[in-house]
Amino acid sequence: MRKYETVYVFNAKGDSYKNGLEAVKKIYEKNNATISKEEDMQERSLAYEVQKQDRGHYHLIEADIEPSVVIEIEKDLKLTKELLKYLFVVKG
Repeated sequence: MRKYETVYVFNAKGDSYKNGLEAVKKIYEKNNATISKEEDMQERSLAYEVQKQDRGHYHLIEADIEPSVVIEIEKDLKLTKELLKYLFVVKG
């Protein structure tokens, strides 16, 4: 297992953040990833429009994930409609 840090940007409108975060946690659970830290980074302006949105709700998750599973997690994340962007980083 490796420690990964991921920042998610969810659509800021309506219940998109809550529903999107729930979907992300289910994806982690399905792939046997263990979340060690979470931080709600609140709603912020985006540097540029993403999917016609100029604001996003940011959320940070640190988790222990098997490296071979990261690709599967990313495939599932691409199907999450509430998610605007995400970035996985290996935490040293």
